This record gives sequence, C-alpha cells and structure tokens, in this order.
Amino acid sequence: MNEPFWKKLFAPGGFEWAFRMRKGDAGEFFSQQDGSGELLRARRRSLDAYPERHVATMPGSAALIDGVWDVALGLGQVENSANGSRDLAALSRLWEADLLVMDQETKKVAAAAVCFPSSWDPAGAVGKILDEVHGVVPRLNPQIGTMIDRFLEKLSPGKSYCRENWSFTRTADLDYHPEVGRRRLDDSVTLDELFLRVEHQLFTGIPGGVLMGIRIEVCPLVDLATVPGVWRLTAEKIRTMPEDVARYKSMDAAIEGMLREMEAFQPTGGE
Repeated sequence: MNEPFWKKLFAPGGFEWAFRMRKGDAGEFFSQQDGSGELLRARRRSLDAYPERHVATMPGSAALIDGVWDVALGLGQVENSANGSRDLAALSRLWEADLLVMDQETKKVAAAAVCFPSSWDPAGAVGKILDEVHGVVPRLNPQIGTMIDRFLEKLSPGKSYCRENWSFTRTADLDYHPEVGRRRLDDSVTLDELFLRVEHQLFTGIPGGVLMGIRIEVCPLVDLATVPGVWRLTAEKIRTMPEDVARYKSMDAAIEGMLREMEAFQPTGGE
C-alpha cells in the first residue's frame, strides 16, 4: 500500500515557497485513478452546469490544444471524441485531471479546463502572462518566480516534472471556485472541520507550450496526527506563515484557532 501523500509533503523548517521540481510520469499522472468513475462524472456535471466558469481559451490557441490532445491520445488513455472535436472542454470530459496550457513564446496562459480550482478563477488567468498570475501570490515572485519562468521556458516536448502545492479548507469539497462561496476558515474552526488540501501538479512539454495537469487530494487534518513529527512540522508551517500569505490562502482569520486546536490534540502514533 502506498504511504499517505502527506508524509513527505513538508520539508523541515518554517514556511517558504518552494520550487522542488522532480521528474514526473505523465502516463501515470493522467491515467484513470478513480475506479468508481465518480470523479469524471463530477467533472462533467461541472462542465455542463457552468462551462464558462471552468473552461476558457485564448484566440489562436488551437495548435497548443492540439498538442494536448496528441499527448492524451499518445498515452492511449482517451479516444477522439464522438463528434471529432479536439477542443479542451471535450478532452476535460475524458481526463480526470484539471488542465492548464501555457504558450512558451508569449508566456501567457493560453487555455484552462479547471473544474476543481483552489480558491482562484481559472477563466481570469487565461490571457495573462505568468508574472501577472504569480503577482497575486504574495512573496512568490521574489522567492521562486525566476526559477519557475526559466523552467517553463525550457521544458521540451515529452519531458515531465511534478511538484505539490498545499492549503487548508473547511470542507473536503473539490470545487473551491470563488463563485461557489464555500464557508471560509475563521477563528471558530474546530479540528473536525479542518482539511489538508494538496494540488498535485504535473508539467509536461508540448510543441510551443507546456501542459500543466492538476489533481486535488484532500484529507482530514487530524489524519496527520498519526505521525507526531509530521503533526509538529505542520503546526510550524502554520505558525511561521507570513500574514499576507495566510490572507492569500484564506487562512488569516483562522491561524490562532487552527494552532489552538492542534495544540489541544495529542498525536496518536509513533514518530
């Protein structure tokens, strides 16, 4: 059995934005992982109900989207849609992961098919250059922005790398689009309302661009208490998070409450 994803999520030390790319496997990442099929059904419900919320493309992005389709077909994980359409919305109905496409020449987000965003608006990111997208993330550009830009500029077709991003939420729901209006974290939060939300991100090169796949994994925060070392490290990340970053992650009103709840709970496992 695979170890829980959170066991190796946090590096020692206080909060920081970390680049930490490692080699990835596109075939494994994009393969169907939900045997029940519910994840794909949830995607299709979102696409049917709010297509303009979850899918957006720039004019002139057809060649890049063709490149994404070529990746999907080359992996043998999807078949051409029944009507022959090769738009991003059609592919998003067949693949479990959320999708973002970047144009390497313009450095713009050229297309997005994101059904489960983590408190951001995918359509609003399309057409923006990376610096504009990163600019809303406090402290990210000065710390790792240049490394991200260089990495994406040089990523060649067929090469894949992966990393994780994390946050906390008050529910285990996957869709945290701002328009959904999920209940925010605040000082009244209790431990049984706290969830660790992780974005597993994969970057793979396509001709002229980069495909970014995103998978969301959520678990109750209390699960981390089974490993006391991880529990303490998680609390340290929360305790040392700068105020502007906490605000960006929608945690600023909840930091004290989260730490209070974690300190009152005794870890249950060994190191």
